[in-house]
Order: sequence, then structure tokens, then C-alpha cells
Amino acid sequence: MRRIWNRLVAMAYARLPFLSRWAARRLPGHAARAVPWATRPVPIPQATVALVTLAGVHLKTQLPFDMQNPDGDASFRIIPGTVNPADLTITHDYYDHTAADRDVNVVFPIERLREFAVAGWIGNTAPRHIGAMGHILGAEERRLVAESGPAIARLLREDGVDYVVLVPG
Repeated sequence: MRRIWNRLVAMAYARLPFLSRWAARRLPGHAARAVPWATRPVPIPQATVALVTLAGVHLKTQLPFDMQNPDGDASFRIIPGTVNPADLTITHDYYDHTAADRDVNVVFPIERLREFAVAGWIGNTAPRHIGAMGHILGAEERRLVAESGPAIARLLREDGVDYVVLVPG
């Protein structure tokens, strides 16, 4: 039932652009013209899709995220689109990743994304994906906004990414 409701809501927002403006005006502290939704620039079946996970996922050969800094670690790791999930690990102490340790697709659904591409539901997967941490505070938050965020955006733009699936930890 919930899946049907979510699909109906998504269809309504896509077909009735005024609905997103109406919803935005009801958000606390909304800006007069701010609309938190955007139209689809590329049809999803033709789009390039990337994963950005905030679950601390990275290649086993890459430097782990800094778990000693109480503000977190605003750095990110590039994960090749051809990665074997067995070559991934998780460095993150701020959530229980027991299930993700058994199957990294829980927080980095690369195999599901590939299946979507094969089925024609998306155009293709991006050549590079991003692993980062979601626990970011203080100075690391400023670093994320000033350095890491723009660098990630540039990388995704260079790769021709049309959509990003943001996966929390």
C-alpha cells in the first residue's frame, strides 16, 4: 500500500508542477521562491546514475575514514563503477553496520543499480561513485561545504551524471 501511495505522490509532483511550490510554502522557514524539487532533465531510462553513500564505504585498499576526530571526516573516496562488492569495506563507528558488513548493497546498492541498467530502467551506471561519512560536525562541516561537496559535484558533472542516489548510513 505504501509503495502505491509513494508512486502516486511522485506522479502527482511530476505532472503537477504547482504542487511542489505549494508544498514548499508549507515548509518551515521556506524562501518565497525556493522549490525543493526539480524537473527531470533526462528521462530516467536514458540517464547516468551515480551512488553517493554516507555510510563510510570505501575500497579496502583506500585510507579508512578518520574515526578519531570527534567532528567526523569530511573527506570522500572515489569508488570505481566496476568495483567488486567484495573489495569494499566500511569504516564508520556511528551506526550499526552489521547487516551492511554481510552485504554492502544495504548501504551501497551497486549490484541493484547494475541490475536496473541491464533491465533498461536506467540508462547506465556512472563510471565513479562516492563513499563518504554522514557524521560531520564543526570544522569538518565547513570543510565539507567549502571543499568536499564542490569537489564531489565537479567529479559527478565530469562523469556526465544525471541523477544521484544518496544512501545514508
